[in-house]
Amino acid sequence: MDTAKDVSSCDGQFMVCMDCARAYGERDTDWIGERFDDQGWSGANLDRPAIKRLREAISDNRVKRVYAVALDRLSRTMRDSVLIMDELDAAGVELRFVHQPGLGTTAEGRFLRHIIGSFAQFEHELIVGRLSDTRLFLKAHGRRLAGPPPYGYDADPKSKQLVPSPVEAKRLRTIFEMAASGTLPTEIARHLNGNGWTTKQRLSKRSGKNVGGGKWTARQVLDVLNNPVCLGVFADNDKVRPGCHSAIIDLKVFSDAASHLDARRRSGKSPRISHQFPLRGKVVCPGCERPMSTYTVPRRLGPRATMTYRYYRCRATAGGRPPCSGRQYPAIELERFVSEILETPGIWRELLTEVPPRERLKAAKAMTAAWSALDFGQRNRLIPQMVDRIEFSTADDELAITFMPGAVGLVNALKMGTSESSG
Repeated sequence: MDTAKDVSSCDGQFMVCMDCARAYGERDTDWIGERFDDQGWSGANLDRPAIKRLREAISDNRVKRVYAVALDRLSRTMRDSVLIMDELDAAGVELRFVHQPGLGTTAEGRFLRHIIGSFAQFEHELIVGRLSDTRLFLKAHGRRLAGPPPYGYDADPKSKQLVPSPVEAKRLRTIFEMAASGTLPTEIARHLNGNGWTTKQRLSKRSGKNVGGGKWTARQVLDVLNNPVCLGVFADNDKVRPGCHSAIIDLKVFSDAASHLDARRRSGKSPRISHQFPLRGKVVCPGCERPMSTYTVPRRLGPRATMTYRYYRCRATAGGRPPCSGRQYPAIELERFVSEILETPGIWRELLTEVPPRERLKAAKAMTAAWSALDFGQRNRLIPQMVDRIEFSTADDELAITFMPGAVGLVNALKMGTSESSG
């Protein structure tokens, strides 16, 4: 090793174990020449490359003694620690710990091993709980969780949150503008490479080397075009959640690019028609309070004309309860109602809770204008990300719409698009 920073945690533990082995009278020639390091792997389970190799070496009788710094280096769970130690005992392999030399094969040693193993598991579960709480806090405040910054953004050195990269943000707008005009991803990649624009380059924390910065491919262009982070939101499974970073791309440009990509995907498939249901899984049956399914009914209008009717209906039989009565709603009427209600300032006033009351009416009118400017396809792509639940009352079939928290992030993106277009 040339410098101290090149020495990893596993390197330090290996040197400590070698010193301990020499203190016990071991010779360097007694070492089998193989280290069992799981650098970068979690000790939460035994699904690790090095621990698998160690267990194979034990079963093949290639190991007589195993040295480890401490018990929790084998595993963070008591069950797995006991499993490994039982395998060592059965194979007659001696296990020695540098910092816990008293954990032998005596009854007292076994008792201490179980106690220390339970503490290791307890500590691991505490860490997992803290990480889960931290993730929930970051999500609730629109913060970035982890991972490298996407193209167009850098990570702020202090807050670790996303900030637009001056150079990449301009290039990102070019990518979306080309896609919104119908340019194919392969042609976009050729244009970027022709200008000498490289992919995202970053410094790897693990290796300390620069990664990325290569030529663009069509797949990399598609990954950028499908990432909603440029709208000021974060993808969260099949939904989005609001972010605290600035949007780079106008919502209409993003939707236009998505429209061309969707049309290209459909043209490359079989002629079978795939009907979209933007409210799939969100309409709740008023009878059994379970999500309604979707189905289509084709009706022939003539020798060459066919009309397809779409419905949301309930056919639930799960949970040991009797089948539902088969209530159904025309999909196009329900979807049109949701789309049209977003053309009223009143609903936006309810969504814009973060806007001061004096400015809320003006902002709501701006949102209404932005929504009204979207076409049918753009609305259908946004509705699934905005609507969380639609419930009907059993008495008069009045419905109540619950919007997701992520809808606020899309509202902010709409607001940005409206202000930029008006300017």
